Amino acid sequence: MRKLRAAVDIGGTFTDLVAYDEDGQELITVKTPSTPPTFIEGVMNALEKAQIKPEEIVTFKHGSTISTNAIIERRGANTGMVTTKGFRDVLAAGRANRPDLFNSNWDPSPPLVPRRHILEARERVDYEGNVLEELNEDDVREAARKLKLRDIESVAVAYINSFMRPDHERRTKEILLEELGEGAYVTTSSEVLPEIREFERTSTVAANAYLMPVMERYIDSLLDSLREWGYQGEVYVTHSGGGVVTARAARSVPARICHSGPAGGVVGGLLVGKHAGFDNVITFDMGGTSADLALVNEGEPTLAPEWRVDWNIPILFPAIDLVAIGAGGGTIAWVDTGGSLRAGPQSAGADPGPACFGNGNEEPTITDAHLYLGRLNPETYLGGDLEIRPDLAEQAIERLADQLGLSAPQTASGILRIANANMTSATHLISVERGYDPRDFALVAGGGAGPLHAVEIARDLRIPQVIVPPTPGVTSALGILQVDLRHDLLAPVLQQVKDLDVEALAQSFDHLTAEATEILEAEDIPDDRRSIELSVDARYYGQTPYMNLKLESALAGQADLDALVAQYRERYESEFGYQLPEEVATVEIVNARVAAIGLTEDVALKEDLEGASADDARAGERPVYFDETEDFTDTPIYDRAKLGASAELEGPAVIEQTDTTVLVPPGATAKVDRFDNIVIAVSASGTAPEAKAPAAAAKGG
Repeated sequence: MRKLRAAVDIGGTFTDLVAYDEDGQELITVKTPSTPPTFIEGVMNALEKAQIKPEEIVTFKHGSTISTNAIIERRGANTGMVTTKGFRDVLAAGRANRPDLFNSNWDPSPPLVPRRHILEARERVDYEGNVLEELNEDDVREAARKLKLRDIESVAVAYINSFMRPDHERRTKEILLEELGEGAYVTTSSEVLPEIREFERTSTVAANAYLMPVMERYIDSLLDSLREWGYQGEVYVTHSGGGVVTARAARSVPARICHSGPAGGVVGGLLVGKHAGFDNVITFDMGGTSADLALVNEGEPTLAPEWRVDWNIPILFPAIDLVAIGAGGGTIAWVDTGGSLRAGPQSAGADPGPACFGNGNEEPTITDAHLYLGRLNPETYLGGDLEIRPDLAEQAIERLADQLGLSAPQTASGILRIANANMTSATHLISVERGYDPRDFALVAGGGAGPLHAVEIARDLRIPQVIVPPTPGVTSALGILQVDLRHDLLAPVLQQVKDLDVEALAQSFDHLTAEATEILEAEDIPDDRRSIELSVDARYYGQTPYMNLKLESALAGQADLDALVAQYRERYESEFGYQLPEEVATVEIVNARVAAIGLTEDVALKEDLEGASADDARAGERPVYFDETEDFTDTPIYDRAKLGASAELEGPAVIEQTDTTVLVPPGATAKVDRFDNIVIAVSASGTAPEAKAPAAAAKGG
């Protein structure tokens, strides 16, 4: 019997499954349409399509964007909040900045908790944790009665400075559960995020409360379906930091698992890049609804201390630093009031989907543009599981062309160029604007639509190589299969380096390490698969944002502090282009962090030792439109399944497979490596500078 590690990633349009046979080192990949609004049916359909038996699965990992979508679409619980008297408007006030400083018409999205549902209680703790005013329990009980009358399902508790002393929040939770009765959800900021930054902490606990009922119902439904199917093992859920937690933990901190699918895509791109011989990669995962981009430098994805679902809804959990934009196969093209062509961020999603799906959408999408330009084969799209209507795509493109006064091919090409420009700008944001030169990286193209756009984006940024994995459409699921179990713990410090009590900081690390060890023991992680990582959050004193800096061990003396300050200043200059003079700004340690990690065994991708000529994979030709020729060109079509290691081909070419289509434009050349990755040199001459690769790559490793 097979021993399978299975991973499922739910996207807005498709549900992807990857299973790895530990004995045979075989990968099973499946892609099926997502089934909103519950999405559970899509998971079970993927397992059925893969012909997997429940007794064959040894671990099951799961990632999705359900929690993110619940916030974006405002489909969360009816949520209330109890806060310190005088601080009722923290959520609405937010920060004074905005996404576009020059757009005076921008209005922030409404908070997750309406002002009328934010109630106050008298209490006060100062910044050092001293109680200035004891909690007025009568205020809490009155708030509970009001919330109950309003049918509030979930309540967040956020008191000022509770991260320094959580007693009042704990007592408030006890009273609320007592008053609201069975079935109520209550979460406190001190248990979810015990750190400074009042608005961000309040926003995070509000999001957590907003999502708790939604995610608990979803996880319970998923577990019930898997148990009924026959799988009785543990279910792990990926989170935004590039790790997984158990389904039990995901219920209590659902805000932690926002962005879980995109984080898996970064880990999958990292795995592919390493096998292809590159430690420096930019991961590009373009699916049906959105495109996610992230940078991996020297084999490590960049972590950010926070991320935002919406501009004014920050969630303060460590997250893989990625940029997501509304550009996917289902992204809708339209004409604005000024007569200009636009693409997105609106999406047709899975239902109704692109116009060519024939489910009622009549607006052209990116998928319709590719189909009209000959880049997609309607007979083999998604392995032939979906009926595709080229005539409906043509009609949608022509209607838009009439609005613009352009030809249909020009319109379809324009849609793709605008989408590429949007994604190029996003790639610039996570590379050049963070102090990295894109020419030092390779671009890993994942997702069902990524390989159709990757070369053009790479050319715009002078990225020399594009890597297309054997199964790019399921890169996120492959990454989820690889991620480690990870719990992040923190303790506030809030001391400038010149005044830092090193001994007290060491004690904080000791307490966090002990807690991390308890978690790993509770999760039954073997000793040889455990890892505990230490880090600190640091900033210039007086600033609000901070950077996370890894430590080899707890700080032991002045030499360690000096090295930490030097590390911070170097990182700050790399990202912002300057340092502040030491006499002007000192460095402050904000938080001590410990990560409890249960290591997952690496997925060993199988090598292709036979190889084959590209001619053996030639499946015919068809007219395909390219901007380079400004016309339809007879283009060779290749079957990806027959492209073996060392096969080489020149653009223009189209490579078809069940989960995606790879576009090799004129001037580009492609070669298949021994792991069946397609490595595309994007320049016409093939003389672009080589992306930085590890020493092993030079030896063919």
